[in-house]
Amino acid sequence: MLTVDYNREYASGLSDMGFNYNNIIRMDNKVSFKKVDYLMNNLIRRPDIDMIFACIEPDICKITGNIDRHSNHIHFAVKGKELSRGVLANSMRVNRMFLRENRSVTGMAYFTKHIGKSLSYHNLYV
Repeated sequence: MLTVDYNREYASGLSDMGFNYNNIIRMDNKVSFKKVDYLMNNLIRRPDIDMIFACIEPDICKITGNIDRHSNHIHFAVKGKELSRGVLANSMRVNRMFLRENRSVTGMAYFTKHIGKSLSYHNLYV
């Protein structure tokens, strides 16, 4: 199976799982997979969250177009109740200023954006 086909099937499977909202965490320091696990494991403890998909995406230099080896950010999608930035931040134990606003997941496009291209770590939390 071609990598492109696999990535498309993976994205399709994720989009069929019923994620409602997505968000981005952009911290001052480069995020490790251990930090992603820590944040998402804190959030998944909430009774109104059923499932989370989270991934690390490297930042791209706007001038050169190259991957910045020193910075990245977290994308995550949530299946569950809509939560405010404050509630998300408190639940995850992260500073509220690192969170962007919650947005509705709009079909498969959210998941196909970078799967197979630049995501360095991704995981499901149930």
